[in-house]
Parts: sequence; structure tokens; C-alpha cells
Amino acid sequence: PTSLRSVPYPLSRASLSTLTTHQKSPLFPQGFPVDLSSAMTKPFGSLHWGILLSYGVLVSAFVTPQLTRIQPLLSSAPNSARMSPLSMVATTSLPRISPSDVQTLSDRGYVIVPNFLPRDLVDELRRDITTLRSKSTFKVAKIGQDSTNELNTEIRIAETCFLGRNRPELESVAPAGSASSVRDRSGGLYDVLDGLCDSLDAIDPRNRLDKSLSELLYAYYPRGGFYRRHRDAIPNSASVLRKYSLLIYLNGEDWDPKSDAGQLRVHLDGGDDECPPGAEPKYVDVDPLGGTLVLFKSEMIPHEVLNTNSERFALVGWYNRGVTAADIGNLGEAGGGADIARVGMMILALALVTVGVVSIIGQ
Repeated sequence: PTSLRSVPYPLSRASLSTLTTHQKSPLFPQGFPVDLSSAMTKPFGSLHWGILLSYGVLVSAFVTPQLTRIQPLLSSAPNSARMSPLSMVATTSLPRISPSDVQTLSDRGYVIVPNFLPRDLVDELRRDITTLRSKSTFKVAKIGQDSTNELNTEIRIAETCFLGRNRPELESVAPAGSASSVRDRSGGLYDVLDGLCDSLDAIDPRNRLDKSLSELLYAYYPRGGFYRRHRDAIPNSASVLRKYSLLIYLNGEDWDPKSDAGQLRVHLDGGDDECPPGAEPKYVDVDPLGGTLVLFKSEMIPHEVLNTNSERFALVGWYNRGVTAADIGNLGEAGGGADIARVGMMILALALVTVGVVSIIGQ
């Protein structure tokens, strides 16, 4: 069973819905033929599962020989063409984390990077939040997933707006949704976060993160807002794909940690949603100063947002690993009927990742 307060932000259904309806490939030139909105509201029957699994088998049959053909080409490429993730990031002017920060994250489970974003970009992103809120793109934040997703103001008071490239609900908001927005433009927020993802791949090069499954949102906490202790990745739920959680604070230069409060509390007592019985509380408080980056292992670090005395602005996200057949099996066994649509979404994600590879090879 998953605690209601765990898994703070449900995996973005709108994002996956957009992907499933618009993803094109040599196999599906008109887009992937699945109505995800129907899958989210109706139980999956044996016919649905048969169709989904058949697509997976069919796509895999196409991919395996293609990958075998291109692997020698990749291996024989000159060294200059096979740059490491850290090397690629280092050659740009985008904000980046150092190899020592990456090592700290790997060893300790979390890392705090002050001044990761420059002040001018922090201010521009905060104005972006203000614009999007004025256009009613933010929603009152809930907790939990699927059948447990509900409003609980005893655990959380905040508003959120899901982000991502080519999101229809954001593209319709001008100028905040245009290609020249602070998020979409060349060298903008999405490029910064893609570079950060490349850097994190250096921790485990054999199991690279899947950028197509990354989740990203703005989080706005009003005066008096908070979020009680929770974890971001819970076994036997779709959130298990979350490998690294990220927060970037977007508060103004005049933020006073003492009077404004709103610290992030990173719990290190070894517990989950609560401190283990008999254990001494152990934690690190992080001041939400504009430009500060916090990264931590999603399944390892419970955390909370302490009560804030002023409006609090942040960027929140998760870098996810790829979907495996084991993930689908585990979720199917543990989720019961209430989570059957989530199992279907994970199967779709697994199939779509493969379809994406076919599309790239065919170009």
C-alpha cells in the first residue's frame, strides 16, 4: 500500500497522452493508435492487453536487428565523436554541475549546489510563473496517485503547473508559450535541464536516464504553504521510475531565510514518511535561495517543505529511468484493479520508447 502523502506529483498523464497521440514512426505513420484518455477511464480487458503486448513484440522484432546493424558503426566512430556526457556539457555555456557534485550525489544520496542558475535567469523564470498563474494554468496541488490522488490541506498547500516541450496547454498561452519563451528558447530552461540530465548519466553510464520520461513542473507556495514529509518514488508504483529528484529555487534576491522561512528539510534518519520509532531526528535544512539546485535520489531521501511566510517559487522535476518488463509485472501484481490504467500507461511507455528508437534509425 502506498501512503497518501507519498509520491507528491502524479506522473503527467497529459504529457503521456500527447506522446501517444502524436508519436509517429515507420510502424505508425499516423501516430500510435491508442486512445489513452479511454485507457484512463475504462478497465483494461484481455483484448486491450493483447493489443498492447502485440505492439511491444512487433516493435521489438523490428528494433533488435536494426540495433545490431548500427552498433559496429557506433563502436568504430572516432574518439572525437564519442564524447562523454560530462564532456558534452562542459563545451557549452549552459549552467552545469561539477564532477565533484555528481560524485557527492552518487555517494551521499543528495547534493546542494548554490547559485546553479544565474540571477537574471532566476528572475525571468519567476516572472514566467507569474504570467502562467495569471492565465489559470496552475492547479491546486493534490497528493498521491491514481485512486488515492486527492486534496489534503493538512499535508500540502501549494499550486503546480506541469511543464515540458510542446505541451498544448502552454503553447496556447502567449507569449509564455511561444518558442522564444524562457523555457523553450535555445539555451533556455529545457536545454539547461537536458544538460543536467547528461551529467547525471555519468553516475551509471550503463543505465542511462530516459529524457522522454522526465517530469517537470513549477511549484508555487502561497504564504502559509507547506508540504509534509514524503518520498518521491515508492516501490510497486509507477513512481518507481523516478531516479533523481531536482529542485531549483526561483525566489527573489531579497529572500530572508529567517523571516520568510520555507526551507527544504532533507531527512537522513533512514525512515520513510516518518522518522523510525526510537531513532533520533537527523536532517539538513536547505534555504530556498534563488538559483540553488538540490538533487537527491528519489527512492532514498524523504523530505518536506517547511511552512513558508512568503510566496515561494520553485522548479521541481524528476529524471526517470527507462521502463522494463519487470516494472510492469511488479505494478500489475501490487496495484490491483485501481491501478490497472497505470500498468497500461507503463506498457505504452515501454512500447513508445522502442518506437522512438525505430524512428531515429529510419532517419
